Amino acid sequence: MKRFLIALALILPACGFQPVYAPGGSASFASGNITVKEIPGRSGYILRRALQQELAAGLPNLGTTAILEVKLSDNLTRLQFKPDGAASRSSYTAKATYALSGESVSVVGSSDAETSFSVPDQPYGDISAQTNATDRIMRVLAGRIVDDLRLQLAAKN
Repeated sequence: MKRFLIALALILPACGFQPVYAPGGSASFASGNITVKEIPGRSGYILRRALQQELAAGLPNLGTTAILEVKLSDNLTRLQFKPDGAASRSSYTAKATYALSGESVSVVGSSDAETSFSVPDQPYGDISAQTNATDRIMRVLAGRIVDDLRLQLAAKN
């Protein structure tokens, strides 16, 4: 078993394997002619993947390559508390400012999204609820950014 693991450790780097979260990693997702720059943090990673999926079909009036750069800020707010001081309802907000730039295009804008969730009574249930809320809000935010880009680029013609 040790020999197998050693052989695996020697073979994997040679084939280009690299963990998804590796810094400076080459893990990428083909999104046509649009490159989405890395966004720091876990929520940034989720947003970037959602943007790449949304942009896979491309954008109207964009025939050249372009780079999408996004700055993300997110915040968790406790809305209601139980008598013992534990949170019972929370809100997760995210705001993104973005710039799409290329040879023949320059588009800037911002978008935001918000979701709220109930905090479960189970131990560590809040962590799971926060993770789920982050995933949901990043997918919504990606959709709003791409919709805005489509509207702005369609209006340029």
